Amino acid sequence: MGKTSTQKITTRILSQLGNDELIENLLKLPKSDLNSLLLKIFQIQSINISPADLVKTFQLNRFSVPSKLDPLAYHSFEVDLLSLAKKNDINPILLSPSAPFASCSSFGYVDQNNIVSALRGTEILSDPTNMLSIIIAKQLKKNEVDNKIPLHYCTTARVLRSQTLPPIEGFYSHFGLFSIVSSGKDTGSYTCEKILLKKHLIYYKMLLMDKENKELSIVLGKRSGYTDNDGFFSEITELIKKELPDVPLSFDFEQEKNNYYKGINFKMYIKKGNDKIEIGDGGFVDWIQKMLNSKKERCLISGISIDRLII
Repeated sequence: MGKTSTQKITTRILSQLGNDELIENLLKLPKSDLNSLLLKIFQIQSINISPADLVKTFQLNRFSVPSKLDPLAYHSFEVDLLSLAKKNDINPILLSPSAPFASCSSFGYVDQNNIVSALRGTEILSDPTNMLSIIIAKQLKKNEVDNKIPLHYCTTARVLRSQTLPPIEGFYSHFGLFSIVSSGKDTGSYTCEKILLKKHLIYYKMLLMDKENKELSIVLGKRSGYTDNDGFFSEITELIKKELPDVPLSFDFEQEKNNYYKGINFKMYIKKGNDKIEIGDGGFVDWIQKMLNSKKERCLISGISIDRLII
């Protein structure tokens, strides 16, 4: 639901209640009090829902529809993904199905309306890379780890998002992702960035080309965020050509002003029959920089769709 639709609905409700300042007054409450109030409202609502009502609500709720994927094939592939990662010194982590509230939108690039918000300071997990980045930032802040030697974490997760879906068979509000987040310290000359990116490229080559025997191609996008964007883009281009000499590489200069990624982002495609489908993407982000207030932090995220690989 877009901002305009949400605003119209909110305006209508406030008008019906005869209190245009209701939202502002509620937001003045301490977070714990507001949470308790909302919990009470949901508790009262739940009393009026019978077991027989659940079938009807289930039919109408797109967030609860089960996937038609073979669960054995799905979970077996998860094991393959994580096992290969561990062999490559990428540390697997089993995430909670919830994340801290605003764990995506607080960085300024995702609308909270695209996330399924929840109570008790949480939201349903929608992007594992954000959560892995938060975990790394917490560990660095508490001196539990040191990323002078880069850290590499990964996970598989079934995520839920609230964007409107196209009316096409096989599209679900929830889907499976395998994600990698790498963290390191800037040492100059883009050395850290190259180490992080090389780790991701080697993994996806081993998975998609060596193990799955897929025809891989990459589109490298140029983004802003570095003092010398041209020089950085050139260095990364040469690295990809060196590490993946047999992989077709093309370029995208249309989203340079998009601030989600910094410097570059890459999209991965594989051939399925006569079609070329996007299987995943990645790039550098400034999330850990912002969480730790340190310009020295470097973070690379990437992910691939589990669902698309096993269909």
